[in-house]
Parts: sequence; C-alpha cells; structure tokens
Amino acid sequence: GGGAAFLAFDGGLLEFLQACAGTNSSNNNSGGTPKKGGHVVEGNFTDIRTFNSMLSSDTASNQVIGLMFDGLTNQKKDGTIIPALAESWKTSSDGLTYTFKLRSGLKWSDGQALTSDDVKFTYALAYDPAYKDFASPRRGDLSKYIASIDTPDAQTVVIKTTQVYAPFLASHGQYGILPKHVLGSMDGKALNTADFNNGPTVSNGAFKFVSWQKGQQVTMARNDNYWAGAPYLDQWIYKVLPDSVAVTNQLKTGEIDIGPIDPGQYDSLTGTSTVARSEFPVPSFNFYAYQLDPAKPAGPLFQDKQVRQALIYALDRNAMNQAIYFGHATAADSVEPPTSWAYKAKPQVVYNFDKAKAESMLDAAGWTKGSDGKRAKNGTPLKFTMITNAGNKQRESTLTYMQQAWAAIGVDATPSLIQFPQLVSQIVDIRTFDMFLVGFNWSVDPDEAPLFHSRNTAPGGFNGADFKNAQVDSILDQALVTLDQNKRKQLYYQFQDIMSDLVPAPILNFAHGIWGVNTRVQGTDFGPFNQYGLRQWNHNVWVTDGK
Repeated sequence: GGGAAFLAFDGGLLEFLQACAGTNSSNNNSGGTPKKGGHVVEGNFTDIRTFNSMLSSDTASNQVIGLMFDGLTNQKKDGTIIPALAESWKTSSDGLTYTFKLRSGLKWSDGQALTSDDVKFTYALAYDPAYKDFASPRRGDLSKYIASIDTPDAQTVVIKTTQVYAPFLASHGQYGILPKHVLGSMDGKALNTADFNNGPTVSNGAFKFVSWQKGQQVTMARNDNYWAGAPYLDQWIYKVLPDSVAVTNQLKTGEIDIGPIDPGQYDSLTGTSTVARSEFPVPSFNFYAYQLDPAKPAGPLFQDKQVRQALIYALDRNAMNQAIYFGHATAADSVEPPTSWAYKAKPQVVYNFDKAKAESMLDAAGWTKGSDGKRAKNGTPLKFTMITNAGNKQRESTLTYMQQAWAAIGVDATPSLIQFPQLVSQIVDIRTFDMFLVGFNWSVDPDEAPLFHSRNTAPGGFNGADFKNAQVDSILDQALVTLDQNKRKQLYYQFQDIMSDLVPAPILNFAHGIWGVNTRVQGTDFGPFNQYGLRQWNHNVWVTDGK
C-alpha cells in the first residue's frame, strides 16, 4: 500500500482515512544509540499471497515485499517521493520521458550486480506484449501508457510514455525491482506460478527471505548487501494471527512488537505503558461492490442503479461507524479519500440514511414484497451472498449490520467469511462473487483508473466488479494526460459526481490508521503514506534490548 506503486486491496482494519490529529507521535524513537542485533515481530491477521511485486494486489503482501525489495523511488510518510535504487531522475520538457540514474554498486543479496536490465525486466512484466500471460494487476495501465524502456548503460533507465501520464512517478515509480538473473528465462505464464513467488532466493531490500510457514509467519534476515547499509536487526518476522483482536492482545502481552490496533480495543491499551500508539489519516477507504457482469448469476440483480442506490440509502452509516469503529471512522460521500487534493466533500448525490426512500425505490424498480415480506421481481428473489475476509472484526460486523438493515426492507443478503488471500483471488481472478466488502489503499495521486476504468476489468485487474462506463473512462483518461492540477481537479470532481450517481461500489467509510509499537522497538515512523510496503525507515529500526 502507500502513496505510490502499491495500489492494493487491504486486508486490515486500519486502511482508511480522515483528516484527524495523531493521538500520539507516529515516530517511535527515543533518540538513544542504535544497537545491532535482535529481532522484531510484526503481527497481522491476514497471510500474504505472493512475494512478487508485479503480481501483488494486497497490502499484506506489500508489507513483506517492502522489507525485501526496493523500487526506483520510495516516499516519506507525507507522500513526498524520495530516491531509493535510483539516486536521481528527471522528466523531459514534454512530459513523455523519465530518465532514472541508478546508484553505483547496487547488489542483490547473492552478490550479483543490480543493473538497469533488472529494472527493464520488472516493468516489462506489466507492459510488454511478450509477457501478456503474466497476470499483473498493473497491466491495464502500464500497457497503455508505457511506450518503451531503454537501458543505455548499466545505471541508466529511460522510460518513454505513449502520452503525458500525470501519475507515473507517484503511482508507478516504486515497484520492487525483480532479479532478471533469476526470473529472466521464464515466460509470462510460467512466472505466474514461479517458485520465486513463494520463496524469493534473492532480494535487494533491507532483508532477505528465510522461510514462509503459510498461515503462520514469514521470517526474514538482515541483507548485508543493502545499498543504504545493513539494517540493525538480525531478523524481521511477519506473524499471522487469527483476528484483529488477537493482534491487539498480543501487543499488550509483548508477543508481537508492531501491529494494527483494533478500533474496539484502542482504549484497552491506555494503561499499557509498553505500547506506543499512533493514529493518523490514511489514503484508503472501505467499500462494497456489486457484481455487475450480467453473465454472472448475481449480475442481473444489480444492473438497475435504482437498486444500487436503494441499498445504500437503507444503511445508517453514521450509526454503523460509531458502533463498529468506535469513533475511529466517518461515513464517506466521495470515492476520493480526504487525503487527496482532488477530494470533493459533497458530490452530486449524497446518501443519508432513508429507509422509506430505499423501500419506495425498490418498489419503483419492480422489486416488490411478497407475503413473506421478501422482495422479488418476475419470480426472482432479491437474494445474494456478501463476502469479506475472516478475522477483520470490523468487516465481519459490517456484513452483519448490512444483512440486518437490508432484511428490514425485504432484501435477503447472507454474509460469508473467507481468508483474505482467497478474497483477493475472488476479486481479481475468479470473480464468481455476488458482492464483496474490502478496503483499497491509494496513491498520493488521485487517479482511480486502476479500480474503476473498464480496461482494468481484464484478468488480474483490480476492477473485478466489471464496472464499465464510457463517460467515466473518458474523464479518467483526460485526467491522466492533464498536468495542470486545477484542471485535473475539475475532471476528478466530475468523476466523483458521476460515481455518486451510479454507485457501482459504494464507499462506506474513511477510518484512521492506528498502529501500536512496543517501546523496545525504535526507529519506526508510521504515517499516512507509509504504513504498508513503502517504509523508508525499515533498515533503521532497532531494539533497545538487542534481543
């Protein structure tokens, strides 16, 4: 996740935002002298899906990928882009060419040189027709906007775009660079299932892979060849726990050192002196999406926007957010997060709770109540299943609330809980769902084409709900080739107005990022745009006890 390359579905409960003051400092640093050695255990309640940066479409995978693979650039917690593998870059006057100069002496963890060929190979996976069978969620955008990549020498990468592409640096400059010397002999189809995706043999980030016990933990060790200097820690462990409450409880007991705090458990940490809490706005939202492919069983239920609008009118989102998020979330009216400079607080249609209106809209759409109080149209019941990831207590409770609210207007909606990797697979690959509930983590740039442009309905793309609208496509495309921020903002205002009317994927809320860090751990610096994979401070983390 984060404000750059890793646009991703979010398995966590803290992937949201609202402009609020931090409760505590998000920089856990006593100012003491760093010690070498020891380990950190980071806990979360979802396992990862892949270690391949160009396949990853979820924040859990990105958290681990970010520890092992750096991109051309990185970013500060406020979204400012900073050098990483590339020490510098420049953009041509016509906005079509990006020239990156890599640092000298870059090495993979196995000692081999990291060169411009590795960068070209990594990006080719998502734009070059030769890799069309590689299921990257970034293919829809990069295949449209990258014209060519040249490598005049081992330290220079020249990326030319087909046209001006405003979000290129912010949204596509930070993918973890992959090793051509390990993967370069494979075709796109073979790369989808490469052993590397489950256990990378080399890395270029602060840590290197040791083991992955699926459903339990990922263990990583110090990479002594890291370009910014070997990290202080011997090991970083990513531990998978049953649910969000367990994460908070293990922060209390010291069984884990870092983790997202369950909003319902936030106050329970007040007296825990060993845990420093931080709360901040994040560029994400929580949303549910309708199955819009008319060829799928549930698709015909949601083709009429009156039905989609009625269902959101039936939800008292203010009450839901208070009961489920305990004041750490607010109802969302826009598809752009408030951290975005293109955010429009009041788009064309605002959905306040109105049960009577919801019922009258369903009646008008032909979905009338039978003697059993349930709605049907021409013999077809308004009945469907809603999926989300098990272990996220907020999402589990949200589905229960939605089930009850919709039952009150005659709609039969059944919650179903699955593991987060399977949820992401349903959205980007399988796509047999009726409705899904998930979060999405955005870039510092307001472009939302990855989730809402029709080209990203392609297999592996984020637009698994099959939303296709020519006017939305046109506006998103115009915004991408507009460098004037004020003009771009007006286009995104139009986009938000249209989406508020069509509601293919209603945004439920913007919540806060809330993280806990054990006070023995120093050097963390969580903020809005670096809570997931893009943590430029990873290698500077150390533990006071050296254990």
